[in-house]
Amino acid sequence: MTSIEKTIQLIDTICNEEGLSYTIIGGIANIVHGSSRTTEDVDLIIQVELENLETLYNRFTEEFEPLKNEPLHFFLTYFVLPLIHKKLQTRVDLSAALSEFERRAIARSKIHDFGSTKAHFCSPEDLVIFKLLAQREQDILDVKGIVHRMKKRMDISYLLQTAKLFTEVGRPDIYETLRNLLE
Repeated sequence: MTSIEKTIQLIDTICNEEGLSYTIIGGIANIVHGSSRTTEDVDLIIQVELENLETLYNRFTEEFEPLKNEPLHFFLTYFVLPLIHKKLQTRVDLSAALSEFERRAIARSKIHDFGSTKAHFCSPEDLVIFKLLAQREQDILDVKGIVHRMKKRMDISYLLQTAKLFTEVGRPDIYETLRNLLE
């Protein structure tokens, strides 16, 4: 089992023990959905209420070392906690799922195999939206690959409706970019 697989297995165990709903997003989810690119970190979102952020922080820092100065303050301010596993040295970016979109992505996630382990991974449609939100060059390349590989199997209606919602919060670029990529 690779260090990434062991880290994913540990994340799944922690979340199950604590009764936390989660989904893996980012490069690992992209691999699960057919990409051949590699990545060295695990990105995940965990459904948690604001008043439970410190408890979540405490549980994960039992196994992982925070990578920021004043990490609890950083997590409580930005809702993102960059970590590295204390022994395996695998990087993890944990985000609190506070938005309606993130919570829906968790609810829509499915269990998939990743190597010799299983975990919750976001749908390809939600992965496209996460990647379009980030808008980094690699993310756009990932979206092009997902659309190319999976367009006929994706729920395009859900994808467009979800992307359009972001125009209401000042991100019309997500919908526009998606429409261009789907043509």
